[in-house]
Amino acid sequence: MFPVYLIAHYAKSQLWHASTLLFGFFLTELCGIDARSMGWIMAASLLLNALADLVMGMWGRSRITDEAHARRVQALGGPLTCAFFLLFCATPFVAADVRSAWALAMLLGFRASYPLIDIPQNTLPALLSLDDHARCTLLANRNVASGVATIAVSVIAAPILIRGGDTNLWMVWALVLSLFVCGAACWLARAPMASGTLPRYAPVRPQGDLGFATILCALAMMIAASAAFRLVEPYYSAFVSGGAGLLLWAAVGGTISQPLWAWRRRRRSAVLSLVAAAVTLAGSAALLLSPLRSASVGAALAGMTFGIGSGGLWLMLWSAMTALAAQGRATRYVGIFTCVSKTAQAAAIVIAGHMLAASPYRLTMRDPWSPPSLMMTGALAAIAVVCLALAIILSINRKASGGKSTTRRRAVPTVQAQG
Repeated sequence: MFPVYLIAHYAKSQLWHASTLLFGFFLTELCGIDARSMGWIMAASLLLNALADLVMGMWGRSRITDEAHARRVQALGGPLTCAFFLLFCATPFVAADVRSAWALAMLLGFRASYPLIDIPQNTLPALLSLDDHARCTLLANRNVASGVATIAVSVIAAPILIRGGDTNLWMVWALVLSLFVCGAACWLARAPMASGTLPRYAPVRPQGDLGFATILCALAMMIAASAAFRLVEPYYSAFVSGGAGLLLWAAVGGTISQPLWAWRRRRRSAVLSLVAAAVTLAGSAALLLSPLRSASVGAALAGMTFGIGSGGLWLMLWSAMTALAAQGRATRYVGIFTCVSKTAQAAAIVIAGHMLAASPYRLTMRDPWSPPSLMMTGALAAIAVVCLALAIILSINRKASGGKSTTRRRAVPTVQAQG
């Protein structure tokens, strides 16, 4: 079942990455909506998505109690989500005087229905009978699938928008993607259970681990910074580097680094891993301030280092949250986690939209010290600070707990697992 799950996650992730990486650029450059209105449209839809995540998480905590039910729910939600996705992508075909209202309504529908496939799929790793290391490995592989989805969006969809904006080709891509998402969700729902068993573990959290409140605070700061960076990425690609290089290499960096971060989590100190991620992100920020920022090699290096550094922090936060969710009420933890994530995105996008509206970004993006450019650099620095803060917290907590950094586990009765 794991390969099918990764394919379904890859398909679903393309929907999400298209909405976060391209929808802002799509609204301003193809639909003619001003940047400030774009910011509010994107933010309002994300806030609705956050609320829907929370509601779905609370509703599912007593209903989605096993992986089979989670797989069925995500298959049922796929068609509705994809229908709203297609209607939003059709915004350029709507009359200009009602485009903003249409885009907002369709995007609200997409965001409100997205948790129907997102929450059940995200909950599956916590519902499966896996120990901590196996769960982290599955999450790393899932992040690889998500990274490949970002690459697909960057290679296929982004050039359609950045190099001409062919609306007919854009709609063909959106239709093919929607069919793929629905098909993969149904495949996952019907995937047969493999024979055999795996021990299910109930982790006992030591004092050195991160608490849920700390995880949420770090998540909010990281996602807000990442959202601001990613919203401006297509504008940088269009008006500075002349292609989708930054988007592509950011996705490549985040994808190829996941096995390494998973290995480091098992073999090395989490504190050292966080410091390494912070240094990598600082290097990316320095590249965006250097003369290399307008060269292809500079965009590739900046994108790659951003993807590597943020990918390490992302895996750590997801692993920490999923370990807690595996102990019970899984959808509740996942719903709160994604609610905080999308609320942070909404706040960042409003700020970024106003920043773009206040600056002639088509010209000023080439200046590394212009407000839109500095917003990208500042976002990278903020994520690096989050990594260092978590490293300090972990180090202090582990000293207080006598230097113990490994998670103790107690086994509970074996149950049948998915393979």
